[in-house]
Amino acid sequence: MIKIAICDNDKNDREHLRKLLLEFEVITKENFLIKIYSSGKELMESWYSMDIIFLEMIIDGSDGIGIGTQIRRNSPYGIIIYVADTSKNIMLAINRVHSYGYLIKPITKKSLYPIISEAVRLVQLKLWTRYESFLSERNTVLPIPVMDIYYFEYFNRKVKIVTAEKTYICIKEKISEIAVRMRIYGFEMSHQSYVVNLYYVDVIKDHALIMKNGDSVCLAQKRASKVRDRIFKLVKSVE
Repeated sequence: MIKIAICDNDKNDREHLRKLLLEFEVITKENFLIKIYSSGKELMESWYSMDIIFLEMIIDGSDGIGIGTQIRRNSPYGIIIYVADTSKNIMLAINRVHSYGYLIKPITKKSLYPIISEAVRLVQLKLWTRYESFLSERNTVLPIPVMDIYYFEYFNRKVKIVTAEKTYICIKEKISEIAVRMRIYGFEMSHQSYVVNLYYVDVIKDHALIMKNGDSVCLAQKRASKVRDRIFKLVKSVE
């Protein structure tokens, strides 16, 4: 069973999203437990540990980013998806709270199904609870949550690990070795100097991948077809 929370001030919007999720549940034969909340306070007081949380950007007249931060402390493995009237401040929410993504109202099947498909897959694979360790340039071990990592970049014989919270520098591991190690989590080598988390690719351009945190990562022409194919297989939407 996948536990889903919908937190929104607007009753009609809550019910609309709930109905779309129930339709998705029938199509995919998933098993959802959907809880409805009309305020951030009500959500925070719930004893449920939610797998997926749809959170309105402005709730109770306050910033949903602050509420998302509190939720992240109490439920570090919950997948937060922001719901908003506009895209304003969305990137701040993604970077600060490490939300998985966002939806712009009015929500449609076309916008909802791809992101809920991805989120459900992550919950089922338990990727949000997994860590990998890397050796820092100070020879200390860095245990990093897999789904905190946006991408790896090789430069000056070192590897930069870009995460939601900060950037780490690690040594004594080749970028090609990292690519092999991280492939089971949905990572792929997009360029000889980059290994990217395909779940966090937002836009594919001719020679670049735009990540969900706004960073642009190189995409080599000879690797483009393989990267596109893996993204399609990992995050394909339900038709």
